[in-house]
Amino acid sequence: STFLRRVYDQSVMVLEASEDKTHRGASIASPTMPWVWGTLTLSGTENSGPYHLVWPRDLYHVATAQQALGDEAAATRLLEYLWRVQKPDGSWWQNTEVSGEPHWTGTQMDEVSLPIVLAWWLGRTSAADWQHVRAAADYVVANGPRTPQERWENQDGWSPNTIATEIAGLICAADIARKNGDEIRAARYEETADAWQRSVEDWTATDSTEYYSPAPYYVRVTKDANPNDGSDYNLGDNFPRPVDEREIVDQSFLGLVLFGVKPHDDPTVLNSLKVGDDVLKVVTPNGPVWYRFTHDGYGETASGGDWDIFPTAERQTFGRLWPLLTGERGEYELLAGRDATPHLATIARTANDGLMLPEQVWDGRPPTGRPGHEFGEGTRSATPLAWTHGQLIRLAWSIDAGEPIERPSIVACRYTDTGEGCG
Repeated sequence: STFLRRVYDQSVMVLEASEDKTHRGASIASPTMPWVWGTLTLSGTENSGPYHLVWPRDLYHVATAQQALGDEAAATRLLEYLWRVQKPDGSWWQNTEVSGEPHWTGTQMDEVSLPIVLAWWLGRTSAADWQHVRAAADYVVANGPRTPQERWENQDGWSPNTIATEIAGLICAADIARKNGDEIRAARYEETADAWQRSVEDWTATDSTEYYSPAPYYVRVTKDANPNDGSDYNLGDNFPRPVDEREIVDQSFLGLVLFGVKPHDDPTVLNSLKVGDDVLKVVTPNGPVWYRFTHDGYGETASGGDWDIFPTAERQTFGRLWPLLTGERGEYELLAGRDATPHLATIARTANDGLMLPEQVWDGRPPTGRPGHEFGEGTRSATPLAWTHGQLIRLAWSIDAGEPIERPSIVACRYTDTGEGCG
C-alpha cells in the first residue's frame, strides 16, 4: 500500500540518519530521549539520553536491514565500527559513545556473537576479519553459554536467545576459520556449538505446568541451568516480589528458530509460542503486539507518569508492548509457511504522525483511553527506535524472499534444513 511504502521509506531515512557522520559506522539506538532520561546524569556530566549510544545488538539489526535494502556500504561501515571498538579480549562493551568510548560496561554474550554472524553474513572472511572473528569466538567458547546479561539487559544466566546467538556465532566462525586454514579452531567451535544446541532445552525449558501449559516451554532465563527447580530471582524494575523462573516467559526463544538452531515446528517451540501468546500477546486496534516478558516494568506508571530508573513502591512502572516483537513473529511465520504481511502492516500502523516507529505502544491497561494514550499507539518510549525501523525493513524484504533473509544458512543447514542450498 501507499502507506506501507511511506513508512518503509521513512524507515530507510531513520537508519541512515542514525549513523554518526563524524564517527562513521556508529549507529545509535535512537536520537530521542524518552521519559526523564534526558534529565538524568548517569555518568556525572552529560544529560544526553542513553539511547544516543551504540549497542552491538541494535547495530546488528540495523546493519542486516541496510544490507537487505541494498546499502552494502552502510552495513560494511557498521561492521568496521564494531571491529574498531572490539575489546582486546575479543568481546564488546555493552554500549559505547559514538567515539568508541565505553559507556555501560556490562557484558552481553549475544553482543559478542552477533558481530561474528554479521561478518559471515556480509562475506567478510579475510585474514584481517578472521583476527576479529577468532578473538570473539574464542571468548564465546571460554565464557559461554551463560551470560552476565541477556538481551533485555537486566538478568544474568542461561538465556535461550543468547545461547541461540552463541551457537550461530560459533558455526559462522568455524566457516571463517576454515577459510583461513585453522581447522583446529573450526572443529572446536563446531563441537562447542553442537553440545550447546543439544543442551539448550535442558538448560532453559521447564517441564513444569505449575504456571503455564503446555510443557515443556522455554523460560526467559534460568539462573542455574535447571529450569525445573523453582528457583527464584529479583526481576528488577521495582517488581514487589521475587519471581519463580518458571513464571517469567518471553518471546526471545524465537531466536533459536530465527538463527537456524531449532526447527520452526519443534514441539517445545510450539508449546512456548502458545504459552507466550496466552501471557504476552495483546491484540491492539493496530494488530497483535507482544510484551517483552512477564511483569516487565520498563515503561510508564499506571497514571501515565514517566519511567524512573529508581522507582518507588508508590510509582510502580509497567512495560508496554513492543512492535519489533511483532516483526520477529512475522519472520517466524514465514518459516512456518504462513503469510507475514499482517505483521508488517501492524508494525507500520504503530507509526506516529511523522511516520516514526516507537519502542513501545499502549497496551489497554491504564492510562490507555486518555488523550495521548490510545490503545496500540506509541507511548513516550524511544521514538523512532532504530531497531523497530530495521525490523520493519528486514521483514518487508523477508516477505519478498519468502523466508527470513538474515537467517544464517550455514547454521540452518547444520541443524534444521536439508536439501536445496545445503551440502
